[in-house]
Parts: sequence; C-alpha cells; structure tokens
Amino acid sequence: MTRYFLTIKYSAIILLCCFGALLVNSFFAINSFGIVPRATSHLSGIFFAPFLHVNWMHLVANSIPFMVLSTLIGVHSVKRFWVVFGYSIMTSGSLVWLLARGDTVHVGMSGVIYAMWGYLIVYGVCQRQFKDILIAIIVLFAYGSLVFGVLPQQANVSFESHLFGALAGAALGYMLAKRAR
Repeated sequence: MTRYFLTIKYSAIILLCCFGALLVNSFFAINSFGIVPRATSHLSGIFFAPFLHVNWMHLVANSIPFMVLSTLIGVHSVKRFWVVFGYSIMTSGSLVWLLARGDTVHVGMSGVIYAMWGYLIVYGVCQRQFKDILIAIIVLFAYGSLVFGVLPQQANVSFESHLFGALAGAALGYMLAKRAR
C-alpha cells in the first residue's frame, strides 16, 4: 500500500514543480526553455518542456490524467513509475526535437501523459496478467478518446508530442512486458 502513496506523493511533487514553473513564467518568460525542434540551443528543452505549460488551464488539464496514469503505473512499483516517467520525457522529447514542426516551442506534460497511456495499454495486452489487463481496460475506458490527440487538430497544439509520447510508451510497454514474460 505504501508504494501507491509514494507514487502519488512523487507525482504531486512533480505537479507542484509544474505549478511553480508556471508561476515563475508569469514574471519571467521561461517557456522559451521548451523544445524548439532541431535547435541545438534548445536541447535542454527535452528535459524542461514537460514542466512548462502555456497557462493555468493547460496545466490543470494535464494534472488529472498525469495523477491517474502515474498512480496506475505505481501499482507495480515506484521504480516502474520513475522508469516510465524518465523514459517518456527523454524519448518523446527527443523525437519531438528531432521530427516535429520547426519554428515552434513545444511545452507541456502531454508527451509524458500519452507515453504513460500507451505504456499501460500495451503492457496490459502483452503481459496478459489479470491486474495488467484490468488496468489497460480502465485506461481505455477512461482515456480512450486520447487516441484522437495524435492527429493534427489545432495549430497551437503539439500533436507531435502526443504521437511520439504514445509511440514511446507503447514501445516501452512492449519491451517491459516481453522482458517480464
């Protein structure tokens, strides 16, 4: 039971960092530290982008899915949460930096959320354990509409973060399930 609370605690601390960054951004334009595709001066954006958000509505919209999905990952272990979180930041961020539309700044937790979403679904399907299948079904039922976010819909929304996050998470889910079997 402790691991669930630890994952919730760490997820809440991550979100507090996001809230703090948004507050700082109100005074100093730190969102410029997001991902600017193929700009070597913005490679650090791969790490910073998930903690930066455009506005309060953007952050609040990302907060609930992040808490829910990270808690479901924490069902396995706190270590698993950190592996998925770190992998999703680095992989989805690197793919956005490498392949996304240029002349834009990509910020937000969406890539991480989509990676967690893809991970939980693919891991559940590949692992074939009751608990993991149940989690995958819950994720599909609660967040199935996320599938539409991987398509370009609005010019100011980074569908690339969504797409690359989902692909990165699915790949990690497959690899970890294969390793576990």
